[in-house]
Amino acid sequence: MNDIKNINITKSHFIINAGENPLKLNYKSTQDKFIIDISSMNLLKATKVAIMCSTYCFIKDFKKKLCWIVQDDEIRNAISVLRLRNIEQITVEQSKEICTELVS
Repeated sequence: MNDIKNINITKSHFIINAGENPLKLNYKSTQDKFIIDISSMNLLKATKVAIMCSTYCFIKDFKKKLCWIVQDDEIRNAISVLRLRNIEQITVEQSKEICTELVS
């Protein structure tokens, strides 16, 4: 994924068009944020996806924040060091609590 050309949001996927094969990521939506699951990605790929998508969404003036579900605290910390204003990072364990609240 070198350049993001477009990001589309369907009912079930956050689709990143950055070349021949679009990247489809599952998400949940709340009133003020998209909660996007990248927990299957390793440190480098998760960091790259979060940084590039967050920057793209900031430039395109998305109204909602992006909340990335990552595999563990190591990845969460790697992304949070950048202090991007339009994102949050949570681990898989934290996401279970949030998704339970969304269903309630």
